[in-house]
Amino acid sequence: MRKLLFVWASLLISGILQAQTTTIRGQIADTSEKKPLVNAVVALLSPDSVLLQHARTDAKGNFVLKASDGKPYLLLVSYPKFADFLDVVKPVGTEFDLGKINLIKKSVLLEEVIVSQKIGAIRMKGDTLEFRADSFAVRQGANVEELLKRLPGLQVNQKGEITAQGERVQKVLVDGEEFFSDDPAVVTQNLQADAIEKVQVFDKKSEQATFTGIDDGEKQKTINLTLKEDRKKGYFGKAKLSGGLPDYFENEAMINAFKGKRKLAAYGTMANTGKAGLSWQDNDRFGGGSNMEYNEEDGYFYSFAESDEFNTWGGQYNGEGLPKAWTAGAHYSNKLNNDKTHVNGNYQFYKQNIENEGANTSQSILADRLFYNNSTRKTSTMNLKHQLSGFYDVKLDSLSSLKINVNGMQGQANNSSIFSSESLGDLEQLINNQDRRLSSVGDRQQMKTSAIWRKKFMKAGRTLSVNLDQQYQNNATNGNLFSVNRFFDGNGNLTNTDTVDQVKSNYSQSNIWGGRISYTEPLSKKWFVEANYGYRINNSKALRSSFVKDFNGKYEVLDSLFSSDYAFDFNTHSTGLNFRFNGSKIMASFGSNINFADFRQKDLVRDTVYKYGFTNFFPKANIRFKMGAQRNLNIRYNGQTAQPTLQQIQPILENTDPLNIQVGNPNLKQEFRHNLNLNINDYKVLTGRNVYFNFGFNFIDNAISRADNVDAQGRRQFSFVNVDGNFNYYMYTGYWKDLKKIKSSFNLSLNWNGGKNNNFVNNVKNTNTYSSMGGQMSFYKNKEKKYYVELSFGPNFTRNVSSLRPDVVTKFWTTDSRIGGSIFFLKDFELNSNATYQWRQKTDVFGEDRNVVLWNAFLSKKFLKKKTAEIRLSINDILNQNIGFQRTANSNFISENTYSTLRRYWLLGVIWNFSRNPGQK
Repeated sequence: MRKLLFVWASLLISGILQAQTTTIRGQIADTSEKKPLVNAVVALLSPDSVLLQHARTDAKGNFVLKASDGKPYLLLVSYPKFADFLDVVKPVGTEFDLGKINLIKKSVLLEEVIVSQKIGAIRMKGDTLEFRADSFAVRQGANVEELLKRLPGLQVNQKGEITAQGERVQKVLVDGEEFFSDDPAVVTQNLQADAIEKVQVFDKKSEQATFTGIDDGEKQKTINLTLKEDRKKGYFGKAKLSGGLPDYFENEAMINAFKGKRKLAAYGTMANTGKAGLSWQDNDRFGGGSNMEYNEEDGYFYSFAESDEFNTWGGQYNGEGLPKAWTAGAHYSNKLNNDKTHVNGNYQFYKQNIENEGANTSQSILADRLFYNNSTRKTSTMNLKHQLSGFYDVKLDSLSSLKINVNGMQGQANNSSIFSSESLGDLEQLINNQDRRLSSVGDRQQMKTSAIWRKKFMKAGRTLSVNLDQQYQNNATNGNLFSVNRFFDGNGNLTNTDTVDQVKSNYSQSNIWGGRISYTEPLSKKWFVEANYGYRINNSKALRSSFVKDFNGKYEVLDSLFSSDYAFDFNTHSTGLNFRFNGSKIMASFGSNINFADFRQKDLVRDTVYKYGFTNFFPKANIRFKMGAQRNLNIRYNGQTAQPTLQQIQPILENTDPLNIQVGNPNLKQEFRHNLNLNINDYKVLTGRNVYFNFGFNFIDNAISRADNVDAQGRRQFSFVNVDGNFNYYMYTGYWKDLKKIKSSFNLSLNWNGGKNNNFVNNVKNTNTYSSMGGQMSFYKNKEKKYYVELSFGPNFTRNVSSLRPDVVTKFWTTDSRIGGSIFFLKDFELNSNATYQWRQKTDVFGEDRNVVLWNAFLSKKFLKKKTAEIRLSINDILNQNIGFQRTANSNFISENTYSTLRRYWLLGVIWNFSRNPGQK
């Protein structure tokens, strides 16, 4: 026993002698005042945070601790109202002096955190790009549209359409929900920028994908505006009253009253300055465009009914013509019962009149000759709309919910137009000319309702959802057509004349019913699967009646050639299987839907039935790599089948333009579109640098393309055929840098798009190769309450060549250069000026000068106690150079369109920004 004790004591003494003791010294002081801190606690901890020893500082802030030489320790310093200090120390030698350790007050540290957040103007949160609104200075009283123009990667054109990193923005939300409607311009042009805390840009998934977490491939580029907390209490708004010469006015008002989660808002506008233009979304609701709609649940395209031959509902304003518009809207939303019930309701009224005069010059490239057309037009359109929309979303229990959506619209339209045209040959010899008059009035009603029940089970990832929906639409149009067509020989002598004089009555109706069930199941912690089945039935009818004059001069004789009565029914079965992988660095989804569609068209006049069917595939895949906190890479593939329209297979003859007649092709096959997209976003917080890149490539198998036949007298007959080899691509990349030393920002963006289209002209295959490339450089500098200035320069080059005549190449440069800014002087005055120089290169076909300088300016004076009111004198197009102009080049056809547009006018107005926010600082 004594021997064991002796051995143990010997080993202990040996260990103590070998492990030298180190004395750790230091001094604790206040960073700001440079004073020593008395009685501060200094603790020494082991690497696993076990307290070994501690000490307090003396009157001079000094401390002494003992530790073993060469071992790592945690040093913790604590003092009231100061932030804790924590560091790793590894003492060496007998004496180890840490010197002076400065502590920071918590209040000062908090201020530094706030400042650093402001410097971090951009963040990447998953797939969402987030901008801190206050980090991008705009002038006082600016709206959201002006704020968006300041954000890197975002562009807003003259129509108010928003592009985010090369993709068009389709929705603008406020605090995550629709505000009045999904028309972006309603929000961006009426909501004030200083009410916004964050601007979030992301690809909005379908509601089903958001619920299940399994990507179905359907996305909409979306902007979400989050309001500042103090703006969610009380009310705020804006009122503007202005008028000027010659006979221009622009009046608007908007009020928002928020209380907690309840939102009340209303707005109204009256303007003839293009302030409230009908957007492309509204045009679709009116029935303009192709009348084709994509159903994201079942994955197929379908048609409500046939297109209106008068284009009655195509009265959107896109800068063409002189508009007058009246709009109004109201919004209510609230969350009740501890957020178990969510109610949202919207009403919108819209009326717009557009008067327009324009001309068009075009060149058609044929295999053996060139063909020219010159035309003039005078149009008058009126569109009026009432729309109600809303939803009721209730949580039935902790695991299930029910949501009901309702959307109804009633519209009226009244259009008239006068056309005059002439067609010329290679030697400018007259081939034909035409005088044509059209007029129409129409009424339209539309109703969409849906209900979706969702349930989550106790097992994470297991869900079930059932969706039912209904759509109804009818459209009634009455109109007149009068056309005189004259044809000439090669020497300019009149050979024959064709006259059309008819009254037309059109009616169409569509009823659609559908349902879908979807089930998801977790396969593991990271893998999930979704299976779905849907059924839909569509019953439509279309009646067209054309009447010519009888012997008494009354339009009572039915023209059977241009009259029809069709019933159009089809039903679809769809099913799909999709997988999703959720990893820490990688998220991926892939799968496919398959759709079986049966179509049945019955001619009620001739008592004949035409049947056809399609099998459609919709593969999709998406993968996202998280390469860092502010860096993402996304790759997405989407494949979809598109079947021919009824009009392409078996067209109903219409003669609103006797020089352009369509015939059907019952042998048309469906086309398959492959869409591939790659997106990279990289943001450096500390240096304030953002780099973004977006690339897409689309190619089409069995593409549905046109086959045109133009005879010697210039009459065009066209149908549709399947072709291979069609593709297009696009690339958009940008670089944004915050130049902190000079307190400004720099933005550089480049874009490139092009492709190949194949068609047939007079039975000869034509391949059209087209491309367009350009860029924009912009610089912005702001000094608060002093001035701001912005400069930009954007060149673009277009090239188009047709294989029919490779010697005829269409190519031209265009540039848009802009300089603008404001000077704030005498405290309350602002002088704002911006000028844009648009340069268009002349070509062999388009030889006229289209170069203009658009110069706008205003002088304003703020008044009232908080400078919330403003009197403003503004002048639009000071040099009176604005021209309506558009140039296009596609296939074997190039054209230049000129039209009436807003020119010089001035306005004198008063603007009042009002608010009462109890929580506002």
